Amino acid sequence: MVVAHHELEIGLRRIAAAGFNQIEISAEPPHFYPGAYEASVVRNWLDELGLQAPVGHGLYSHELPNAAALNEAERRRSVALIRSCFKPLAAVGVEVVVLHPTGYLKNYTLKNRQAHIDQARRSILELARVGGDLGLRMAWENLPHHGTDRPLHDMRELRDLVDGMKAEVGLCLDTTHTTISGHDPVEQAQIAGDRLHCLHLHDTDGRRDCHWVPEQGVTEWPDFLAQLATMGFDGPRTLEVAATLETEDKVLAETAEVARRWARGDTSSG
Repeated sequence: MVVAHHELEIGLRRIAAAGFNQIEISAEPPHFYPGAYEASVVRNWLDELGLQAPVGHGLYSHELPNAAALNEAERRRSVALIRSCFKPLAAVGVEVVVLHPTGYLKNYTLKNRQAHIDQARRSILELARVGGDLGLRMAWENLPHHGTDRPLHDMRELRDLVDGMKAEVGLCLDTTHTTISGHDPVEQAQIAGDRLHCLHLHDTDGRRDCHWVPEQGVTEWPDFLAQLATMGFDGPRTLEVAATLETEDKVLAETAEVARRWARGDTSSG
């Protein structure tokens, strides 16, 4: 997200110059939207810059897709849109695709909650078959409820949803989404367990989806990172921070410093 205001090549070069060698590539514009770039061109940029993209983020626009849409025609359109990014992502080396199990609705109710979960289950199974044929694993992300009855913001529900499915179907834990939905990141990681395929790591003031650099908000990072070590988690960890053009250099430098300290085992905050 930190370079989301740049075209893809410029963003990749900015990230590499900051000292990173691994990214999560997004299928949302202006980045790797289906048809926007030839996969071979993007793969060449990654190789040139010494970057790997083990994780890709599937389409998630606020309008469409909605994998949990109650209208079946809309759900099918959503599945078709999401699957359109799978081949391009696989072609640039992506192994895990992060996806949103629900849409950005505000009219979730206790009455329709289970129906949304049932629709999400249908979409997950359909997309798992397509992704599996391409060697992709799915990581369904916990999303904030924003004070609504939105389902699947809790890893308990997400874990229940994917249990019984193939091991390729797993979860992405977003630390801020966890916190602002009233959950404990440590506990949520424990619940995700061996279904945890990847992480979105960023900080928050405890109320908003701030996408701050880790250690600049309320998250108890030493406890969370210790839990990951206890679990033996060795999957991809995306530092999903945001910046403006004016703050980009500062945010990149601060994020790179956190990544370097954590990589050498220094997980004390600040």
